[in-house]
Amino acid sequence: MYRKESQEARKIARERIEKLFSQAELFTKEGRYDLGRRYVSLARRIGMKVDISVGHRMDYCRNCNVYMIPARTCRVRVRRGRKVIFCLSCGNTSRFPYRRKKRAEG
Repeated sequence: MYRKESQEARKIARERIEKLFSQAELFTKEGRYDLGRRYVSLARRIGMKVDISVGHRMDYCRNCNVYMIPARTCRVRVRRGRKVIFCLSCGNTSRFPYRRKKRAEG
């Protein structure tokens, strides 16, 4: 019984997280950074409560919860095989591995 309820709760949580991230993106593009930040914060809290990964690691700043849109809320650079994302709101730096895709011959 518990397992079925848990799976149902996780499914609902994933749907809500996706909805909150899409709303955060929309409001951040409109310039309403406070609402975007609030929606990211809510999505993270839902993920923690149900113990699931949010999955949008590069979409928000882990320090200030602002939704990342290149040139508007963050600066993106590629250095030494890493994607470096610099938050313009709080100054936090995130680094992720980066590999170039091989070109298809033909």
